[in-house]
Amino acid sequence: MAQLLRFAPEIITAIEGDLDAHALAKKKLRLEDRRFFQSQTEDLPELEIEQTEVSGGDLALGIGRPRMPAESVYVFLMLRGFLGSLSTKQSRRFLRESMSLYGWLQRRGLTMPGVSTILDNLKVISQKTRELIFDRQIARILGEGLDDFKAVTIDSTSVKANSSWPNDAKILTGLLMRVDRLGQKLDVFGLENFRQGWVPRWLEEMDKQEFQICLVAGKANSRAKLKQGYRQLLRKGKQALAALKLEFNALESVVQIDAFAPSRRILLQRVIEQIRSDLSDAQRVINYASDRVFHEKKLPSTEKVLSLSDGSAAYIKKGDRNPMIGYKPQLVRSEHGFVTSLLVPEGNAADAIKLVPAIADSIRRTGVVADLVSTDDGYASAKGRDALREMGIADVSISGAKGKKLTTLENWESETYRDARRYRSAVESLMFTIKDGFAFGELGRRGIEAVRAELLEKVLAYNCCRSILLRQRQREELEPAA
Repeated sequence: MAQLLRFAPEIITAIEGDLDAHALAKKKLRLEDRRFFQSQTEDLPELEIEQTEVSGGDLALGIGRPRMPAESVYVFLMLRGFLGSLSTKQSRRFLRESMSLYGWLQRRGLTMPGVSTILDNLKVISQKTRELIFDRQIARILGEGLDDFKAVTIDSTSVKANSSWPNDAKILTGLLMRVDRLGQKLDVFGLENFRQGWVPRWLEEMDKQEFQICLVAGKANSRAKLKQGYRQLLRKGKQALAALKLEFNALESVVQIDAFAPSRRILLQRVIEQIRSDLSDAQRVINYASDRVFHEKKLPSTEKVLSLSDGSAAYIKKGDRNPMIGYKPQLVRSEHGFVTSLLVPEGNAADAIKLVPAIADSIRRTGVVADLVSTDDGYASAKGRDALREMGIADVSISGAKGKKLTTLENWESETYRDARRYRSAVESLMFTIKDGFAFGELGRRGIEAVRAELLEKVLAYNCCRSILLRQRQREELEPAA
């Protein structure tokens, strides 16, 4: 890891820039708070004080408490990618017991920071900086001759979101419970909490009914029981939703956002937006759950609320595998096993439409136009194949029945394309290794931006470990000759 920083010192500059930008944003908010509270006190009649707007561009950082050095932030960023998370018991044990890590810190006169401090600093790192690390990592691999990136494969995989499997009853109950819970925290802003009335009782009955629905779902002759259960649950849900909407409308009619300090304003707006979104989603769930259960109407998964915790997760179904709620990242693998491109689209995007963007991203990062791209039937598209050839890629091998139709018989039977079809299976090895060794298959963070950051960190850690392995193999090959 340290070798990459010596190769690309601009990584440290980018991390320091992220830390500075975060610190300046916090300072700007503190100054705006101070200006707000000063404005609540009337000026003396004889004084004429000109009000100036706080601008982030005019601020400068002073000397405050020492912060984590950028190099340490980089190391812990890579460690989080390697471990998958820094919040688990296993990860915390690793941080406590790793003598290599303690030795690295001691040589720099540093002590082990607390996990919360590490996470606070990592949260500041921008995706642009992670992409810079990715770019420089690939440039160093190419410079060392560990790979020439002349042959690549592309494939997608399913990644489980940090969310439980949804059902309409559980989603509706959870949404209304969260609204009720947030409505009881308004007093911290000096506002009146939602009047509860019968809402707690209705939500308790919904929770019990949801459990009963889960017990009978999937069993023989359960249709009548499911209808009865949903009828009761939806009736209570409509009552709770109506009551909570009345309280929220009353809140919006009296709340004056500008009357709060800027820092408190941000928090209050976040609470209000969450309540508004949950009430809207709850109404949607009631509508389509009623249509599904009582009128046998089915709605596409893209139009349903699939998760309480991660609204950007999608329904993913790949082949004969079990479906899941999550994401479908696209990975481009080089001949020697490095990941040269990672795309994490929103929703369950078709593989075929991601072929050209993924390969183009790989070419941009490596600076090398591959001679061969090998993939499977999911990416079969004459338009995509032609676009890759226009980029200068000589051979585009698409295995499977669809790929065979797009390929001339001469090319299909050629040694190059036969080798390409055999070579394509190597991407399955990548999927197994990165999922089993780097927890790529399960997510700890939520939301599309956080998911992209998490998966990229795991790719960076994987490429780092792959580089170490290949360097070791090169040394072993040279030792007998010496």
